[in-house]
Amino acid sequence: MKRQAWIAFMLALGLSGPACSERARSGDPTPALDEEKKIMTLRVRLGEGFQNNTVSVRVDGKQVYQRSGVSTDWTISRADAVDVQTAADSVQLEVSVDGGPPVAQAIAPARTPFVEVRSVNGELHLHALEQEPPML
Repeated sequence: MKRQAWIAFMLALGLSGPACSERARSGDPTPALDEEKKIMTLRVRLGEGFQNNTVSVRVDGKQVYQRSGVSTDWTISRADAVDVQTAADSVQLEVSVDGGPPVAQAIAPARTPFVEVRSVNGELHLHALEQEPPML
């Protein structure tokens, strides 16, 4: 009976596949769990001061938002928002209005996952925040 149990064990072990992945056997490094990048969401919220504007948002040079007719709803102090998925520790956020010069700022999404963009007298202001601002 012991021999049959041993054979069943060896068959089960052989049929369960290799103990390590093909990647590990090839000599390529296998990333440790804490080395893997976590995907984060950066929320860019267009707040006060927009009046029928064309707004463009870029993250690390890639356009993630462009819309015309953007206007602030003064009942909630918000015009629009865009969520951007990233695994980067830091991103370069650029926002421009009506084809004007972009305003750029480095953002660390893990620390400040929210950015409030305001247009004050035609000048853009970016505010990196730890918490999403309330809609008023």
